[in-house]
Amino acid sequence: LFLAFLTAVGGGTVRDLIISQPVFWTKQPIYLYLIFLSTVSTFFMFNFFTRKAPLLLFLDTVGVGTFVVIGTYKTLNMGSNSETALIMGTISAVLGGVLRSAFSHEHSILANKELYATVAAVGSLIFIILFRVGLDLNINALCTISLTLIIRYLSIRLKLQVPTLKD
Repeated sequence: LFLAFLTAVGGGTVRDLIISQPVFWTKQPIYLYLIFLSTVSTFFMFNFFTRKAPLLLFLDTVGVGTFVVIGTYKTLNMGSNSETALIMGTISAVLGGVLRSAFSHEHSILANKELYATVAAVGSLIFIILFRVGLDLNINALCTISLTLIIRYLSIRLKLQVPTLKD
């Protein structure tokens, strides 16, 4: 439950602290209940999810896109510049999973060559561009999440990877 909580709200918590906003889940405890219900249901559906790797990849990527939108929008909406919004959108989407990996001694997705954080940053940039041109928020969110999904799938399919120092 602790790891699920850390994964779900870690990035948004750090974002809110950095941008001097009230930490979202302390004001709306529904997030805590959703994390609890999701965690408990996972125990009962573990076998289902272990056989459905493509579904997990899809849900994870939709989550990345969604958290990018939330983090980027929240930062832009409070008047921050685009650069800060891009960083906060990326932190919102990625940091929770990184913290979970660190606390559980798992191999972090950032240590892999997959374009995980890069995809989040590109998604944030897409949102910022569409926000700046005045696109409706809901359409912007849908476009950003969809393009984040497409970019991640293409990067995996085409085996696009971040180079390492060894490369």
